[in-house]
Amino acid sequence: MKILIIDDEPTLASVLCQQLHQAGIQDCGSASSAAEGLDLLKADSAINLVVSDVVMAEIDGFTFRDSLAESFPHVKFIFISEYDLSDYAERIGNTPLLMKPVDPQLLIATIGEVAGIFPGAGSVPERPTVTSAVPRAVSATPRATPRATPASTPTPTPRAVPTAVVTGTPRAVLVATPVATPRAVPSPAPIAAPRVVAVAAPMVVPRAAPMVVPRAVPMAVPRAVPVASPAAKPQAAPSAVPRAVPVLPPAPAVALVAAAVRQATPVAAAAPSLASSDLPPDEFVGRVFGDYRIDARIGENHNGSIYRAMQTNVNRTVRFYTLSPDNAGDSARLESFVGNARVKANVMHPAMLAVYAANQMDGLSFYACEYVDGTSMDQIAASGQKIPALTALKIVEMVSDVMAYFAREKVKHNVLRSSAILLDAKGNPRLANIAVESPDSESTTSEEMAGIAAILLPVLAPSPLTPGVMALLRGLTEPNASIQSWPVLAQQARALIPKTAPTDAYKLDARERAAIQSLEAAKKQQKKMLILSSSVSLGLLAVILLATFFVLSGGSGEKSFDTMIQIPAGPFVYQQGETVTLPGFWIDEYEVTIAQYAKFLEWAKENPEGAAKLAHPEMPKGKTFEPVDWMDQDLATGPMLGYYARARGWRKYKGAALDVNSPVFGLDWYDAYAYAAWKGRRLPTEQEWEKAARGGEGQTFPWGNENNPKQVNSGADVNPNPDLGGEIDGYARWSPVDKMSKDVSPFGVYGMGGNVSEWTSTYAESEELFGDKVPVIRGGNWANPDVDTRRRLLKLMALQQDISLGFRTASDTAPAQP
Repeated sequence: MKILIIDDEPTLASVLCQQLHQAGIQDCGSASSAAEGLDLLKADSAINLVVSDVVMAEIDGFTFRDSLAESFPHVKFIFISEYDLSDYAERIGNTPLLMKPVDPQLLIATIGEVAGIFPGAGSVPERPTVTSAVPRAVSATPRATPRATPASTPTPTPRAVPTAVVTGTPRAVLVATPVATPRAVPSPAPIAAPRVVAVAAPMVVPRAAPMVVPRAVPMAVPRAVPVASPAAKPQAAPSAVPRAVPVLPPAPAVALVAAAVRQATPVAAAAPSLASSDLPPDEFVGRVFGDYRIDARIGENHNGSIYRAMQTNVNRTVRFYTLSPDNAGDSARLESFVGNARVKANVMHPAMLAVYAANQMDGLSFYACEYVDGTSMDQIAASGQKIPALTALKIVEMVSDVMAYFAREKVKHNVLRSSAILLDAKGNPRLANIAVESPDSESTTSEEMAGIAAILLPVLAPSPLTPGVMALLRGLTEPNASIQSWPVLAQQARALIPKTAPTDAYKLDARERAAIQSLEAAKKQQKKMLILSSSVSLGLLAVILLATFFVLSGGSGEKSFDTMIQIPAGPFVYQQGETVTLPGFWIDEYEVTIAQYAKFLEWAKENPEGAAKLAHPEMPKGKTFEPVDWMDQDLATGPMLGYYARARGWRKYKGAALDVNSPVFGLDWYDAYAYAAWKGRRLPTEQEWEKAARGGEGQTFPWGNENNPKQVNSGADVNPNPDLGGEIDGYARWSPVDKMSKDVSPFGVYGMGGNVSEWTSTYAESEELFGDKVPVIRGGNWANPDVDTRRRLLKLMALQQDISLGFRTASDTAPAQP
């Protein structure tokens, strides 16, 4: 085996090579950049293992590994890093990760692991522990003199982390592949020309808080003064006293592994999988019950079989619980099943699986709930796998929050079992809906806390964080435990979680953070311009005060637009001629207006706990439901009204007409989702939207097959200056939702050709966003002349918004009568 070590910190790669040489592994080279490493790989086909830093100036280690996959399929990787990479488990995949400073003996053991060499027990440092199928990288000790953080890396405020003493030989952490296929990470094109590397933006990796962890064999790394270079990453100042490279003792274990590595033929390391196989099908598999098509039997409980099913009217996978025919004849069992389904459907907590609907059809009683593609804790325990201590803390935090919610809302529930705790494909814990009408048995808070400890203690993987987690869990099992309430336990768990989040309020991936940062930058720039214009224009301030008077005096002219239109079941022509059959549904006659959305915000302000229940499970914590520029601002020069107040009083915004009967805009997908849930509805799928817009025959425009810019509020007459636009349709920007009376579909749905484009519930891959799945946007708008009913956009993530984007709601059932 020939090894190449790549690290852009001066001398580190060569130092690691020197230590491997001392251990008897002579075929080792070093490179100080990915480009240099690529040249060496092209020049020497015998190189079959690369040890690479993850955070490098020109390209991150993940991208470098992925870019080599096609041209150098025989090359295996080991990552090294001084950063906490907990949020990058998907990109780590099944590549081993060692934390800096790298213990040489641990590196040798990991090389043996990757090469498929497993010497007898006791002959080498203990084999790296393979974590659970839902991975998390484990933090280790940062160097005493850390390398400067790259310019693109945010440095969060340090938070105290409990220290733990770890004895014995340090362990590598081999991160297993998640159960479900994670979102694809775009790989650069294969590298063909010499010294041509697919260059990615510097990866944003948060620093971990320091942990004091004694090590048996510390590695001293001499440091050199960095040479300034435009492409160079900032480096830390050199150490005042040069430290010598330690000489490894000629231990038999090291020599044995080194000899084996020299002669080994690399073999692929298999990543463990805990994906459960489907059970043998029964009489119900393949049948359709209303909107649900049963695809597979996946489990059993005391009531009957559990299936994976497709809810065809909204195209989503659900977990389908049934009452077996044998139990259906028992009236008490049937009453209990229906009662429990009703209770579960009324319980809403973001960590708990939502129950969508319950019904009885063709002799089968059932209810459908959210489907999570992941692994339950009983599956993990049965397979002998382990979970990281950080994951265990998140489980404790989640369960505590749910139990506190149960206590606050007086919700009865069954005893928590390991099968009810799930880890999704990203390693996030979720809880099955254990709310019931009458629990099987009663238990105290202390007994329930002890039960959580009993579930988690046997499956904890060793790590620097593990001792603190074990102490917390074992404390729950003591007769006189000090923790007696769920909020306190949640707080204790949070205190042990290392501070790894960015300094912003959200814990998201890099692209989502970038989207939020761009929105914040736009807000700041707009506010700056508003301040400037306010300071130079006393007339504007007078207009604002006049608008305030109008707001206080009322008279907004608000209309009611709560009517929904029934779209009958049956086929329709979709996109370029495909025939699609949909069940019947209802959809809003008009787009949701500013006045309607204002009522939702007013309710949310008065009912914060209720509003929190409406949030989508993936909505970032700390995000509100207020659209951009909706709220008034208190500037130094006086009040600056948001667009809601302007619509009510001044009836003008950004120079264009606007009133409360105009469509709401500037909101993201999560806002639209929450409003729809508040109304007891949902967002339409894109197929539902298109059928409602073009009818069953598939006409090109809502009103027919001939375009007529005069009867739709489109961008055919848009002008950068709002005073000069609107010559064709009469509106420079937004129009009241009922004004364009000829922009109406065959079913009687208005405004689907223009005014604002609309969010849908459908997600699809976007080429513009490198294959990421984003919500599909449908329909034309005032800023674009294209009003074709087939128009679909895949350019905004769920957290983004636009001033020409709004929404309308849909429902599977008839709306309640006023």
